[in-house]
Amino acid sequence: MDVVVVGAGVAGSMVAWKLAEAGLGVWLVESGPRVRRAEAVARFLQGGEPYPDVKQAPRPRTDDLNHHLHQAGPELFYGTYERRVGGSTWHWLGTTLRMLDGDLNLQSRYGVGLDWPIGLADLEPYYDQAERELGVAGPSGPQPAHALTTVDRAVEAAAGRPIQALPQARNSVNYDGRPACCGSASCIPICPIGAKYDASVHAAKALAAGARLVQGTVGRLEARSNRVVAAELVGGDRIPADLFVVAANGIETPRLLLLSGLGGAQVGRNLMGATAQLSWALAHQPVDAYRGPQATAGFLDWRDGPHRRRHAGFVVSVANDGWPHQPPPKVAEGLIARGLRGRDLREAVADRLSRQVALVSTCEELPMAENRVTLAPFRDSLGLPRPAVHYAVGEYTRRALEPARDFHRQVLERLGSEVGHSVGADSAYLVGACRMGTEPAQAVVDSNLCCFGLPNLMLVGQA
Repeated sequence: MDVVVVGAGVAGSMVAWKLAEAGLGVWLVESGPRVRRAEAVARFLQGGEPYPDVKQAPRPRTDDLNHHLHQAGPELFYGTYERRVGGSTWHWLGTTLRMLDGDLNLQSRYGVGLDWPIGLADLEPYYDQAERELGVAGPSGPQPAHALTTVDRAVEAAAGRPIQALPQARNSVNYDGRPACCGSASCIPICPIGAKYDASVHAAKALAAGARLVQGTVGRLEARSNRVVAAELVGGDRIPADLFVVAANGIETPRLLLLSGLGGAQVGRNLMGATAQLSWALAHQPVDAYRGPQATAGFLDWRDGPHRRRHAGFVVSVANDGWPHQPPPKVAEGLIARGLRGRDLREAVADRLSRQVALVSTCEELPMAENRVTLAPFRDSLGLPRPAVHYAVGEYTRRALEPARDFHRQVLERLGSEVGHSVGADSAYLVGACRMGTEPAQAVVDSNLCCFGLPNLMLVGQA
């Protein structure tokens, strides 16, 4: 059997590896290039982008929200991603929380959203396997949890409740040929030593098992008689196969289906991002910010419970990398503007940075049909219609911001001064635009990830 896997991110690379190991003929198709870690780190240290734009693989940018994505409104969608071998795991934080039973049964338990067609018992064996492959450090993973940082301990004391180590796909010990974390505090945008998992690990394993990497962009899936028969690449090449697996993230997967005229009326609908309550303070005493991973611990008290009848669940994370709006260069600029120079400037910068504390509460979003991916009337550098995103944050999510902010305020006012708050978006989330369900009127794939009406087309990953 021959298989085409579209997308060499975490889902696509793992699928390609397992299928190649089983002896199948696997083509792993990826729009963008392979990343050389040393070169990417060097660019980052010189103030440049670790992952520069590539003409054949256009992607969104945080500094230009209309770059590649067409923002169709009414609100901006902040989700970003990489189109290169390893995908967005190159610059993810690494937190790997498992879903809860309440997440999968939101409608039956709390009267909101929809229930999944699968349960937690169905997922648990796969979670176990995934955590072994990613090398998760934490409660259920194969490695011990990361030690709590000084910031974590200070926040825990101010909160008056236990803080919890968050599971992380970042080595706490040497694991699977990768070193333990050395505390560079640059998980986003890049781990300089490869301690944090990225999908280049399993892309390499897939190639070693016999999968073939194809550098190219699939512009269309060709289907006949309710089966996909070939992947057509931009430029004219065509790859026939028996099975097709699309793992191109929450934007590019529905875009490819729309370009191909496949998947039904639900393709692209129910896109979800994540809204975050951000808060910060200047601690009275040094808390040693910027030491260790960017996040190691948080509070899960609001993740599930009866409050989800009224507002979204959320996870509170403690940031180890200072204030989001005042990185070290801005702190130095502000102090220079106040007249500080030389040793006084160095000491003042070190003092303020060592006392920066920030909390981030990431709030869930419900699937809404009007939040969707469509094809824009504008074309990208390859001549394909760009993805258009129609998006707005729902009231269910907005109502979670107040309790999150209240908790932040209580903790930070005990801990320090200069307390501030803002609402932002977490750019790491772009999920749900090819929903799983029991019938094509409400979903795109069934509980086995097969596209309704196309039994040899499977969709995996964020979509």
